[in-house]
Amino acid sequence: MATRQGPSSPQDYFDAGMDLLAAEGVSALTIARLCGQLGVTKGSFYHHFRGVEDYRTQLLTHWASDRSAQVVAAAGAIDDPVRRLRVLLQAGVELPHEAEAAIRAWSQRDPDAWRVRVAVDEARERIIADAFRAAGVDAVQAELYGRLAVVTLVGAQHRGATTDRAALRSMFDWMLAAALDQAGAAPRSGRPRRATRSGN
Repeated sequence: MATRQGPSSPQDYFDAGMDLLAAEGVSALTIARLCGQLGVTKGSFYHHFRGVEDYRTQLLTHWASDRSAQVVAAAGAIDDPVRRLRVLLQAGVELPHEAEAAIRAWSQRDPDAWRVRVAVDEARERIIADAFRAAGVDAVQAELYGRLAVVTLVGAQHRGATTDRAALRSMFDWMLAAALDQAGAAPRSGRPRRATRSGN
């Protein structure tokens, strides 16, 4: 591939890095591989990053914040709590799972990656738990469902070489139905069912 000095953006490098992570893991995140992936010269890389360690740090930060902020903003604009939950869980299905599995493996060897990965998982748990509470689920149970959602996600990411997204969606659907049934919430509208009284 011919190289160019081109106006590559940091986002281009982050996208390339996630592709390399998914295919080969963190060892593929080298300047040579990134520039080769984009067809640019090393000068383009150094225009945005001080070196490979700086790049890896910024990639982790980007992974932790960029998509999460978009999903939270989109979900926050939805008034119906059950619809909001569905949006959040669907966003979990659509994550770059193979790249995330590589990040999780990376975090086992790198303290900085570990801290970022833990923060991401904890933030996801909180967001999901808050959404379950808004849908009428008991606070303690909502916290457990938030944790269960992340545990289910992590397990799906590590179960095979690639993540079975259809199976993950089915598990999330089952969890949501079970939670709403327990809370007595109507699965379509998110409004609690009216309680019935005997003898009236």
